[in-house]
Amino acid sequence: MEKEKKYGLLKVIGIAFLLYAVLTWFIPTGSFSGGEFSKGDVVPVGIYGIFTSPIYAFAIFAQYIVLILCIGGFYGVLNKTGVYQNIVSWFASKNRTKFLVATIICFGLITSIFGETMLLFVLLPFFVAVLMKQGYDKMSVLSSTVGGGLIGIIASISGNMAIYKNYFGLEPKIFILFNIIMFLILVFLLSMFILNKNKEAKKVKNEEIPLFETVKSNKKSNVPLIIILIVMLLLSILGLFNWYYAFNISLFNDIHEKLLGIQLFNTNIISRLFGNLSEIGYFNNYDLSAILFIGSCLIAWVYSIKFNDFIDSFKKGVHSIFIPGVYVIFASVIFSQVVTASSGNISLTISNYILGLSNDFNIITGTFTGIIGSFFYNDYLYFMNGLYGIISLFNANMMPFILSVFQSIFGIMMFILPVSITLVYGLSFLNVSYKEWLKYIWKFVVQVFLIAIIGCIILSMIV
Repeated sequence: MEKEKKYGLLKVIGIAFLLYAVLTWFIPTGSFSGGEFSKGDVVPVGIYGIFTSPIYAFAIFAQYIVLILCIGGFYGVLNKTGVYQNIVSWFASKNRTKFLVATIICFGLITSIFGETMLLFVLLPFFVAVLMKQGYDKMSVLSSTVGGGLIGIIASISGNMAIYKNYFGLEPKIFILFNIIMFLILVFLLSMFILNKNKEAKKVKNEEIPLFETVKSNKKSNVPLIIILIVMLLLSILGLFNWYYAFNISLFNDIHEKLLGIQLFNTNIISRLFGNLSEIGYFNNYDLSAILFIGSCLIAWVYSIKFNDFIDSFKKGVHSIFIPGVYVIFASVIFSQVVTASSGNISLTISNYILGLSNDFNIITGTFTGIIGSFFYNDYLYFMNGLYGIISLFNANMMPFILSVFQSIFGIMMFILPVSITLVYGLSFLNVSYKEWLKYIWKFVVQVFLIAIIGCIILSMIV
């Protein structure tokens, strides 16, 4: 049954890619330039391409699997300390309802304010361990963690910030207020949905928790580990979020410049010691991987984990999370095809056709464009970048409405599409069937869809 669940998800991802491959035989590529749409040729994914595309996706998104493997290794070392379990147990002893709601808010804020899906990946094993020790079933755990992150995408503040400022030069005040209200509504709605569903489910006990194991308790203090984890989290948040583009804060840019300017014996000593040191606010997935690996080494040193035990525990964690990492890459195969296409892609042809059905932007054409576009792009900023040529032709006063429609629909589709790396990662990590997930979550998705449409219509009347 366990293998069937895993391979069932793989089948769904494969069917999605085959559907894309079939579409490429009939729909010509398209591209925008200076607001003008240019139709290209039909560029089908051939039989050979069906087998090579996943390989190209591995090459393009290698950073994903590197990071995910580092996450696994990091938690493998945490388990070896013997004190990580005490921290999990302490959180698990707290009020389970309050912790579940706090989880939804935490994961939602990570994606809404900071726009960091990968940081969500890092925190997922810890929150999963706490929630499962509190007796929640896997569906409740998945919907509060992954679901919490996805409502943050629906009501994303950071997601459209760069688009508002850099693409259209707009002040995002109305947009931010709209998304704050949406976020609060969705947190409440998801919390009630999960808690009501959980009443119907039996309290789960002694179920195997992924990336968590019970070991002999270590008498050493929890404090050093807590300090290390907090520092790592703060460094990750500070480093991954671009403070300059979001809030015009140049503090970290200035600090970085001054550090690199420090000289000793006519040599830039910081550059010599640290090499290509990334600037805070410009960290990428490789930097996050480095933080996890350095943290693993530091924790092993503090808790006197022998070198061989360190390697074994790191390797054990990597092995535990390898399959979710591979599935994330497979879920990105269509996206890799779209972003690497040199002559445009079929998504833009479809979007141009739908949006061209109306002289001006409206909720119907916008919704269908968002639904279909989400199948091709699992990154919202890339989706908007692809549509910039046609969006820029619409009335600038409607931009808060237009971008909110696309943002909301994109986030909603990430709840159900097998190209959603957040969903696929969560399903594979918890070994939850895609079919069972759809059966569980569809009512919530419909509710959110209706709320988003109503909210966007109200916004269109205001702007």
